[in-house]
Amino acid sequence: MSKTKVGAGIYLRLAFLLLAVLPVAGGLLYGLAYSFGLTGALSTGFTLQHWQTVWSSGAFLHSLAYSLYIAVVAITIATAAALFLTLYFQKSLRSGSLSYLLYLPLTLPAMVMGFLVFQLLTKSGLVSRVVYGVGWIAELQEFPSLVHDNLGFGIILAHVLMAVPFLTLLFQAIYREQHLAQLQEVSVNLGAGKPYFVRRIAIPTILKTAAPNLLLYFIFILGSYEIPLLIGSQQQQMVSVLAVQKFQRFNLLDIPQGYAISAAFTLFVLLLLSISFKKLQRHA
Repeated sequence: MSKTKVGAGIYLRLAFLLLAVLPVAGGLLYGLAYSFGLTGALSTGFTLQHWQTVWSSGAFLHSLAYSLYIAVVAITIATAAALFLTLYFQKSLRSGSLSYLLYLPLTLPAMVMGFLVFQLLTKSGLVSRVVYGVGWIAELQEFPSLVHDNLGFGIILAHVLMAVPFLTLLFQAIYREQHLAQLQEVSVNLGAGKPYFVRRIAIPTILKTAAPNLLLYFIFILGSYEIPLLIGSQQQQMVSVLAVQKFQRFNLLDIPQGYAISAAFTLFVLLLLSISFKKLQRHA
């Protein structure tokens, strides 16, 4: 390896360290210090009181479980939909209206997507008015609560609408790189039907190759803030919303609890990433 390539590798590692690792590590250390009472406007020295308050209330664990439920359901539905589009609409994805429409949701920020779902699914939204117009309900109030509901239907739908285009483009790239079209021709020549090829070759190959990206998108949904803030329930809160609400209260004693929640969630995500990537490397 030439000295130029070695030097470029060192500079890239330093840039990654300065731009990605140090900000996260600094924020985590500051959050831990604040949550332990070592800094902040009302700091009184080291204490575990704020962590004990967070754990004893159960709010963090409840929000973490709700966030995991939202992320698992959303990424599962989005992955299934993207696989279906990739495996059964290859021609339309390569050329045609679908190849252009697929990029449209990717241009929308999370807040805009949440607002669109809000306008569609509220009791006075577009869908309820259409249903009322065709006579399926007698009043708009009879339309079911699909936004601000405890099951997080609106949150899941917004994340699925954002994830499906991204995952479809990802799976399509993997489909080409892994030469799955040629493998399908070979499998057909050997007597295997398309269902067998899809179930035994295409889906395992795509999911195994895309596993790191799926994991990172799962983490993205797990820590999302804008969408659950706009269309989430007040009774069921995702972790990010719970932490920010602690920061925004007038009681300054709630701020260390917000830092404790944020630090605990960050440590949980880092632990999840560490375990998952080790398993992925082991099965690579």
